[in-house]
Amino acid sequence: MHELDPRPRRTTTDRPPCAPRAAAACAAITLALTAALPGAALAQDPWFPAGDKIRLAYTPKAFHFATDPDYVDWNHIVALEWLTPRHTFLAADRTHFGLSLFNNSYGQFSQAVYAGLEWDWTSALGGDVYLSLSVGLVHGYKEPWEDKLPLNNALGVGVTLVPSIGWQRGGLGLAATLTGSAIGLRISYTFDL
Repeated sequence: MHELDPRPRRTTTDRPPCAPRAAAACAAITLALTAALPGAALAQDPWFPAGDKIRLAYTPKAFHFATDPDYVDWNHIVALEWLTPRHTFLAADRTHFGLSLFNNSYGQFSQAVYAGLEWDWTSALGGDVYLSLSVGLVHGYKEPWEDKLPLNNALGVGVTLVPSIGWQRGGLGLAATLTGSAIGLRISYTFDL
């Protein structure tokens, strides 16, 4: 008679995360593709009239307000945004539409699509300070952490609301974003189209 194997079977939540490697690869691919964006082909595209810009942003880590042993150390948030002075309301100076790829706080690969408004606030340190508010959909919060994302449905899609304050000087920018129970510090570069 054969004995049953006493070792427990691994589930998908027990697997060691390979997400940091995937996020690093995603970041490298995004940077490589974005390096080609300032080219002449995009500058003539009717989708991007004069005044529109593309912003590439990277946030290595989210700093949480509370501690949780399940939090991962690095989130590697890569965002690609289209900024336009068109389609604004509430006296905003710009609208942005974006896509971000990242590891959520629990190391699960996640994605977000969002739109938001930006308001120029003041000048500081030779650059411009702006306020921003984005709303979007996030996918990727799965068992056992699906309840950590507000309004998360059975497909793993939830709603996000992200206020931020940023500083832009030329193409270089820095921003602090409030993402749920954490603050993300991001660096960005904005390309003119």
